[in-house]
Amino acid sequence: MAALPPRHREIDALRQQIGRVEGIGRSGRSGVLPFGLPMVDSALPEGGLALASVHEVQGIYADGAGAAFCAALLGQLAREAGTSSAPILWLEAGEGLYLPGLARYGLQPRQVFVVSNIRKTADRLWVLEEALRCGALAGVVAELEEADFTASRRLQLAAEAGNTTALVLHEGGQYSGAGLATAVTRWQVQTMPSMHCPLNNGLQGVGAPCWDVALTHSRGGRPERWTLEWQEEQQTWHNMADVGAETIPLPQAANDMPANDDHVSAPVVRKQRR
Repeated sequence: MAALPPRHREIDALRQQIGRVEGIGRSGRSGVLPFGLPMVDSALPEGGLALASVHEVQGIYADGAGAAFCAALLGQLAREAGTSSAPILWLEAGEGLYLPGLARYGLQPRQVFVVSNIRKTADRLWVLEEALRCGALAGVVAELEEADFTASRRLQLAAEAGNTTALVLHEGGQYSGAGLATAVTRWQVQTMPSMHCPLNNGLQGVGAPCWDVALTHSRGGRPERWTLEWQEEQQTWHNMADVGAETIPLPQAANDMPANDDHVSAPVVRKQRR
């Protein structure tokens, strides 16, 4: 990667300074969670996803990529906590989470506490805030609609108080607009065709999860977009641009693709609707 011009380096330095002023890592004990990919980490302040903060992930429900992306981040958070059994809370709007599928992303069903069918957004916000403040969890994901500024700010303060990272997942018919006002980062995730298929010597089959990942907002960072593949065996991310791979975004949900489509990256953390 070519070195940034002096002016761009100054702008990046100012962005990081603004991020520190606005509250990223103010507790002095939060730190960051690196993706392990230079192209991604360089777009984030301090070189990774800010811990003890609230991040928003936007996706499309039938696609399943948003939930899978959250599961991969939760698995990393659990490992960062120093134990594979560190408890995780998943606060879902309905009851569509497929727990066995979480193992693909380094999470075991026994470590995930699922709270389901809390229909009122206000009640889910209360549960999320209390979970963040308790300080006993490696991470929390909550399926929420947009919250107002006051509620969003309370969540960020709770994350800092409990030194706990929150992923607020919004999966609707289309990407939402502004989202959470105080989210430190905002991501849009969509399923892409897999680049590699580990079955049958590369013949047609279900390959590794591959996503179009857009960082649309980063406080103290800069917006970027990548095609990322999740490597299950190594439990790591792989930037497909590093190998010159070209992909075309799927025009519809992965589980609705025709049978003759090669190497489909299928969602594995949502139950099939019948």
